[in-house]
Amino acid sequence: MKRAAVFAHFDKDAIIQDYVIYYLKALRQLCDKLVFVSSNSLDTDEVLKVEGIADYIIAEKHNEYDFGSYKRGFSFLLHNNFLIDVDELIFANDSCYGPFYPLKNIFDEMDSRDCDFWGITKNNFGYRKKFCDFMKKHPHIQSYFMVFKKNVFDSELFKSIIFSVKEQPNKASVISDYEIAITEKLFQKGFRFDTFVDTKFWQDNVTIFFWREIIQNSNMPFIKKSLIDLKNTSFTTVDGFREVISTKSSYPMNLFIMPREIRRTVPLGIKIFVFKILAVTPALLRKLFLNIVNYIFPFVKD
Repeated sequence: MKRAAVFAHFDKDAIIQDYVIYYLKALRQLCDKLVFVSSNSLDTDEVLKVEGIADYIIAEKHNEYDFGSYKRGFSFLLHNNFLIDVDELIFANDSCYGPFYPLKNIFDEMDSRDCDFWGITKNNFGYRKKFCDFMKKHPHIQSYFMVFKKNVFDSELFKSIIFSVKEQPNKASVISDYEIAITEKLFQKGFRFDTFVDTKFWQDNVTIFFWREIIQNSNMPFIKKSLIDLKNTSFTTVDGFREVISTKSSYPMNLFIMPREIRRTVPLGIKIFVFKILAVTPALLRKLFLNIVNYIFPFVKD
């Protein structure tokens, strides 16, 4: 099985952090070609960090999020004829810490599945930018890690989707126009998809609301960086995340960088209980529950 990968990078300080290097080295073990695409203009010292790991480095400022980097990497591979004998194309980005164990384990499992493209997790909800479409479910593979087999990435449909990527006003538009759309359009064309983590019974974004459960019970190999950055304190608690990960993996804990210490004003069990209720609250009622957490019980937040 020959694989090529496009890895999308962004850092507000135009730095390639150590957790990214760790991730790239793990990804390199699976790939015959690895293209590193940063949406930053990088200094020479930063570029040197990935030389010898990536086969090709593209570092140019753009505002097209991860799909803009995927587009640039795919274009490079395609127009240099590097995809002719490739069986699988990987799109991955730096929005996660990990992997917590060899990615080969996941690829071995997914090779046995009857699908044309796959990802690690699926969001069972999601919404498109269409009138009266807010509550319609749009199950889709989450774009931090996607794998496409040759019949998919060779198709004109796939190429048209990727090359249609352009700057969007915000992340929500990127999710609507590209993350959701690529799954839906490929599926409508008859391509079959699957996910490594079984999200059949989860309500929506498992990487945020159920991060603890999928690491403990479903061999989830990543944790979202936004959780460690404490950007989701109204939606979940990451209190005890090191213990959760260390029971499943020998991943280096020094790679995690947090902006501050987690607040532990209430016991972990109470935090987990409160946010588990929030996770299973229907979307229409979730805003009310969020207000209760934010304004009445803010002390349960990290």
